[in-house]
Amino acid sequence: MKEPDEPERKTPMPFISVQEDRPAYATTGHPSRRRIFMIAAGALFVLVVVLVILQGQHQTASSPSRTNAQHAPATARPVQVMKPARRDVVRTLTLPANISPMYQATIYSRVPGYLKWIGVDKGDHVKKGQLLAVIDAPEVEDEYRQAEADYTIKRITADRLYGVWKENPDVVAKQDVDVAEAAAAGAKHLMDTRRQFLAYTKVTAPFSGTVTARFVDPGAFIQSAARSATQSAPLLTIMDLDEVRVYVSVPQEAAGLARPGVGAILKSRELPGRLITGTITRTTEALDPDTRTLLVEIDLPNTDHVLQPGTFINVTLALERHADALAIPPTAIVTGQQGKSVFVVEDGKAHGVPIQTGFDDGVWVEVLDGLKGDEDIVVVGKASLTDGQAVQPAPYNLPEGKPASQKL
Repeated sequence: MKEPDEPERKTPMPFISVQEDRPAYATTGHPSRRRIFMIAAGALFVLVVVLVILQGQHQTASSPSRTNAQHAPATARPVQVMKPARRDVVRTLTLPANISPMYQATIYSRVPGYLKWIGVDKGDHVKKGQLLAVIDAPEVEDEYRQAEADYTIKRITADRLYGVWKENPDVVAKQDVDVAEAAAAGAKHLMDTRRQFLAYTKVTAPFSGTVTARFVDPGAFIQSAARSATQSAPLLTIMDLDEVRVYVSVPQEAAGLARPGVGAILKSRELPGRLITGTITRTTEALDPDTRTLLVEIDLPNTDHVLQPGTFINVTLALERHADALAIPPTAIVTGQQGKSVFVVEDGKAHGVPIQTGFDDGVWVEVLDGLKGDEDIVVVGKASLTDGQAVQPAPYNLPEGKPASQKL
């Protein structure tokens, strides 16, 4: 029997775990994915911290060198210098030119007929008067024989009349004697002409030279050039190659300076390393109104036949020469808005000096004003050089150069 003061005790219900048939992650909120995310975020944070630390160390290590570079004193800039030279400066002009033979002849036949024989071909050397070809022209020979016979009879007739008149003037009139004498003289002239035409059947060389062209072969019919210059075919072309002429067309701007005796240097790409010198031999003294150029000729010996007619060659004419001129290399000149100038080194500093120039042959430039000749001018290292900048000069060795042509 229970006591009245004692409360009633309730018997606790037993804990019953109920397992449902569903995945574990439905109640845990994806624990495996959260763990992976946390690990990746932590690794990224550590990597960022390491990079920041390394960057700070690099800036700390490089800052002293930057500071030293900013506060380091400026050093003198190395340059190469030289003094102006005294030398001859030439105003030249380079032009294209053509080579032609000293003498050239294209040989035609004066009489019509068939080519009976030709004894030379292209490239053969011939002497003056040498027999080159023979024309078979029987009509020409017949005409000569007839003229010869006519002259013979008329000469005999004139001589007989003169003899009779001399013995007995009353038998023959003096007028008949004169008419017979005139007829004999006319017959002789015709005979000489026919003899000359007969000689034309043998073609000879007009001068010594080289056969450069042959146009016909034996058996070809040859027209007379005296009667039909347009239809007649040439036989041969002969050139004298022992001496050549170089033709140069000088523009109007320099025509007044191209006179006989002016020096010339000839160069050809086919003759590397060989310079041929000469002088202007003659000019036409008149400009071509179509091209406004002056034709200039230069005669050159060519015994070795190295200069071939018809080829192209460059000719450099020395139009003007200034002796003992003050000259500097063109690489020392600085061109700006104010004109031309050079840098002169004085007391270890570079100073710009304006100059006036004259002739320029590509190796030296003539200085007309601005320099005395005892200055040290900067040749190498002048790029970005400023007025008053400290420099460290060193001698400059001028390399070998080739003169260039000055444009007019």
